[in-house]
Amino acid sequence: MKVFNDLTTYNKYLNQSSPLHPMMDSRICKQAIPNFPQKSGEIQVNLFKISLKKNFTGDINYGNSKYFTENGLMLFSEPGQVVSWDSLTFWDGYAFVFHPDLISQNPIANKINQYKYFSYEINDALFMTTEEEEIVTWLFTKIHMELLQNKANANINIILSLLNVVLSYADVFYERQFKDKAKKATSVSSKLKNLLQNHYKDLSKPVANFPTVSSIAEELNMSSNYLTDCIRAETGKSTISIIQEFVAVQAEILLLQTDMNISDVAYQLGFANVPYFSKFFKKIKGISPSEVRNQGIV
Repeated sequence: MKVFNDLTTYNKYLNQSSPLHPMMDSRICKQAIPNFPQKSGEIQVNLFKISLKKNFTGDINYGNSKYFTENGLMLFSEPGQVVSWDSLTFWDGYAFVFHPDLISQNPIANKINQYKYFSYEINDALFMTTEEEEIVTWLFTKIHMELLQNKANANINIILSLLNVVLSYADVFYERQFKDKAKKATSVSSKLKNLLQNHYKDLSKPVANFPTVSSIAEELNMSSNYLTDCIRAETGKSTISIIQEFVAVQAEILLLQTDMNISDVAYQLGFANVPYFSKFFKKIKGISPSEVRNQGIV
């Protein structure tokens, strides 16, 4: 797998000219795409990248996720992500790529660490409204013009200020997207509940493993961070707390309605050992499994 640590070699791989600035580059997609390799195996890009894509057609992979769309969207990737693509054709928009050193001594570095969408998967892209797209397009245009006109002498403070606004808007737009998802008939929290119900649909048989945020996210074709943000927007709770509460209820059922010993209950629900199960149950229910069994109370 090819690994790219700087803009020059990355641009060369994409059949692009040298970056406009040693630490960052901006491209108008409709001008750059015709020169792109039509296909690419997995490559690791150790750069930050923010893309505004419109009229996108083709398949693109980030990690193990494949995505296809013709809608306008924004994508964020952090250093270390793996990307590949197949049969790219065309899209409008902008791409802004920058080296981590550009922001290492700027407060925006801490801000990016707080924005979880840089670790979202491709299927967790930000779908913008028409108004949102206009705002972001204007900001990308300002960044691009500053770099195009001044290149290596571009005013970094201006660009980082504009970047900060882009990220702040993206955070607000994602919150809107989470709320929009929550209004749909089949909410993410409902899908989570259905998966948990299916996982424990037959309490007479031991489950293979304890459900985790990552395993649920994988089944829903989401990143763990995106799943958690959706669940919190819909319910006000964390994903892990919903999982734990559900499992604790299944434990109650087995403790109160069967004669299984506590050890069997633990293994039946996917716990690796009894002490962890007992600690888990008491934390969630405020009472130990043995007290539930002996007293017959919840």
